Amino acid sequence: MPVSEVKTKVVPNALLFTLLFAGQIASTMFLPGLPELAIELNVSRSLVQTMVPTYLAAFAISQLMIGPLSDKYGRKPIVLLGIIIFTLASFFCAIANDIQTLLFCRVAQATGACSTLVISRAIIRDTSDGLEAAKAMAILTIAMAVGPIIAPFLGGFLTSWYGWRAPFVFITLSGLVVMYFIIFKLKETLPKDRRDPPTLKTLVINYRALLMNREFTIYSLIVAFASGAMQAYVVSSPIIFMVVMGVSPELFGFFFMIMPSLFVLATFTSKKLMDYISIDTIIIIGGIMSISGGILQLSFGISEVQTPLPVLIAFAISNFGTGMLMSNCFYKALNSVKPEKAGTASALGGFIHFGWGAILTVALANIEQNSSFVFSVAQLITTSLAFITIILFTLIFKPK
Repeated sequence: MPVSEVKTKVVPNALLFTLLFAGQIASTMFLPGLPELAIELNVSRSLVQTMVPTYLAAFAISQLMIGPLSDKYGRKPIVLLGIIIFTLASFFCAIANDIQTLLFCRVAQATGACSTLVISRAIIRDTSDGLEAAKAMAILTIAMAVGPIIAPFLGGFLTSWYGWRAPFVFITLSGLVVMYFIIFKLKETLPKDRRDPPTLKTLVINYRALLMNREFTIYSLIVAFASGAMQAYVVSSPIIFMVVMGVSPELFGFFFMIMPSLFVLATFTSKKLMDYISIDTIIIIGGIMSISGGILQLSFGISEVQTPLPVLIAFAISNFGTGMLMSNCFYKALNSVKPEKAGTASALGGFIHFGWGAILTVALANIEQNSSFVFSVAQLITTSLAFITIILFTLIFKPK
């Protein structure tokens, strides 16, 4: 049976959307409640901000285990275990009474959530190839943005009505829904005869081989650097908009909702462009837009703008560029490895992606932000790294 037929029968796109939904809303739904959370738990804003890099760091590191485990035991049992951990951790976040418990539960929450992302990518590699895989990865990337579109907007109202704990209750309920679909709707996509259970020594060798795979590493780095702008926005925007500029939680949620919506539009545009221009050309266009937004943001940061609109416009340009290139880089990275190594490759790619986001957000969480300037510097640095990597390795030193 052709690979594309297997993909259509085994893993409908709607199911991939469902798998990713809960984990994606968990990353941002709580953001409107950060100022209230800091007051109720009697901790500093900078400490509360570490909930973002804590989640990203745990998300990055956990992938190194989850990917290989799915190559050994199959996709379904690992993602089911992950969503169980995620749902329990979300419940304990909702009832936490101190920041230490909350941070610990965020680590567990991220550990479970990352299984949905790693295994969704691996499922695509299991069941599709070529242009079909690239288009499926674009759909997956759109799915990654659906949660963040809804989450802060809904989280803003939940926080205003019921307090900062309400978003975590909603996330818990979402986890239960996803658990149902995994148990009753998801079919295994990695047969036992295709599984390659690695020993620790083999795992180290596999990761080393992947890092030596120039194409895989280059495109993984582009994803990490380009998406770093969004991670910087996640950790900085609650302070810039709600604390510095006095925006309400509801309006903040609306502002935040705009960016993933543009990301979805950009990814959809990228998917359509594949029929007319090369994937590398789309990536270059995305890189140009990404760094252009970073340059514009720095100019606004230097002038210390006091209203949200300039910050939103400059970030929107970078975000659209990231949407243009991200799914294509995912595809190029994973397409450079064998299907039976897809879980391991997806894990290492995710570690690079979220690892950079964790480093960037830890730095931002430890710098006092009284304007958009610090964020603007971070946005320009990370988008510049993405653009330089694109130019060097897709034009000047293009892999053969």
